[in-house]
Amino acid sequence: MPSIRLQTFLFTVFFRQSRLDTLKIREAEGNLTEKERTELDAIFAELDVEEAVALKPAIEKHQAFINSLLDKEAGFETTIAQLQVIVTTQKQLVEDARAYLMQLRTKRAILADKYQALTGEKLTGRR
Repeated sequence: MPSIRLQTFLFTVFFRQSRLDTLKIREAEGNLTEKERTELDAIFAELDVEEAVALKPAIEKHQAFINSLLDKEAGFETTIAQLQVIVTTQKQLVEDARAYLMQLRTKRAILADKYQALTGEKLTGRR
């Protein structure tokens, strides 16, 4: 058998719901008095408070989840920025290597021309 406290709570909830239903019907019919309007508003205010209290843990949990996602997003943005620096540096390194290779090929061509002018033979890359 439920405790007296639980029985009282259930009775209060049942009574309030019954009264709310009655007041909503009277409101829909257009027969609500000023006193009943005040009572209906008070019941809705109580329900709003109960709803806020009941939802608070879920809202806090949801907010914590959102905050964790925002933290992860910030971490990803930092990683992306660092990766972009690496990619940019790598591209510059490739450009530098190509430019250096062109310089080496130009110098080798000059040396090959000088060698051919001196010896009459082509300079080969084989040893």
